[in-house]
Amino acid sequence: MLYSTPTLLLKYLHYYWVAANAKGHGIHSPFVFKFIKEILNAKSSLEQIENSAPVVKKILQEIEAANSSKLHPKIKLVIARVLQSNHPVSFSVTGDMKPFDTDSAVNTDAKIGLTESVESIDFAFIGKGQDEATMLQRSSNLIDKMHSNSLVILHGIHTDSKMEAAWGQLKKHANIRLTIDLFSIVILFCRKEQKEQEHFIIRY
Repeated sequence: MLYSTPTLLLKYLHYYWVAANAKGHGIHSPFVFKFIKEILNAKSSLEQIENSAPVVKKILQEIEAANSSKLHPKIKLVIARVLQSNHPVSFSVTGDMKPFDTDSAVNTDAKIGLTESVESIDFAFIGKGQDEATMLQRSSNLIDKMHSNSLVILHGIHTDSKMEAAWGQLKKHANIRLTIDLFSIVILFCRKEQKEQEHFIIRY
């Protein structure tokens, strides 16, 4: 269930207190420091990205169509930068307006909007509004299909008790090696070359 406004405020204050500096000070992971510099603190605007990468614009439209709650502009910009940096070919988008389909993904090398069975997924966006059991089972199935450069974004993770419970389980998945918590979203990276799991909370 959704958290009350006072509970959500307390959660945000806790996040802000424990989160690492937004400039990357004290971050000892080269990968995360690069992420902070090239994604969180990049200068590119959403308009610039969408104009130069129509596929990114289309994926963002797919995300917003799948979810009744709109993305905050700052979060939308981060997702756009992540997509621009990772160049996903196959992706899956789910939300309260679009249920899971674990056997299918959209392939950007073909025609966006064409759904097909895939064995490997580059990017997944999972919105809130799913029941916890379905979310855990189907999200795990998606993560099973991911490779070292794949990533998953969970939206609204700290506003919903079901999403927080799912987040706690999914970050333990064997294919997940690194996570970044930005409060509104968390990003799960596969990075199979990384032997130990690491979890970061970054102020944003």
